[in-house]
Order: sequence, then C-alpha cells, then structure tokens
Amino acid sequence: MNPFVITAIAAAVILLGIFVIPLINRLQFNKLPVEQKVRVLMHQANGLSYFKNVSGGRSGTLYYVKNKRKIYLLPWVLSENKMVCTRTNLFEKWDYPEEQPPFTEEEREQLREALEGYNARSRVRIVFKNDFTQ
Repeated sequence: MNPFVITAIAAAVILLGIFVIPLINRLQFNKLPVEQKVRVLMHQANGLSYFKNVSGGRSGTLYYVKNKRKIYLLPWVLSENKMVCTRTNLFEKWDYPEEQPPFTEEEREQLREALEGYNARSRVRIVFKNDFTQ
C-alpha cells in the first residue's frame, strides 16, 4: 500500500475517535429517557461525588451524583456567562431514587461543599437566584 493511503486512513480513524464518536455519544445521551440517563450517570460516577453538566444550548441541567446511589438535578439557564439555577427549593429532597428522601443536614453541607468545589474548577460558574445558604 501507498504510504499516503495509510496516513489518510490513520488520520480518518483519529478524527473519528476524537471528534465524531464523542459528539454522537453526547447526542445519544441527550435523547435518552430520564431513567436511562440515571443508570448511565450512576455507572459513569467515579468517586463519592460526581458532576455531569448536560447542556442544551442556553439551558441545561447539572447532575450531581452522590455515592452512585442518589442524584440531584439543578436546572439552569445561561445568563451573562453564568449558569443561573432555576430550581426554587434548593436543598429540599433528592430527585432519585423515586421515593425522593429529604436531605439531612450532613448531606446539605456536603452538597454545598461539592458545589463550591465545582464552581472553583469550572469556567462557567453556577449561581443561585435565592440564598445559597438556606
């Protein structure tokens, strides 16, 4: 085979692996029903707390997974390079599991610390309309 053909095939495989396949995976994840998104997020979570930001343009959802068992959703809207959380009752209850247990004081404090850590690492920070400390 011609070295040019081998180089072209290698470049095509690299482009597919870097750009096309992750784009397809992201689009497929956005199309999944909520139950399947929950399963995928629990499988992807590595550690005690895990964040996944799913954007739909100027709005989206920040998923927080704790211990691969509990999920909390923070819907947001983009405003002036900040993600403004649109959730009214911030630390009321978990979104998953289905029985939606309420937060304990310890879980509230852990979530506050995790969100502060996320804001420190992220370029686009999440801000809250109402008081963050409630």
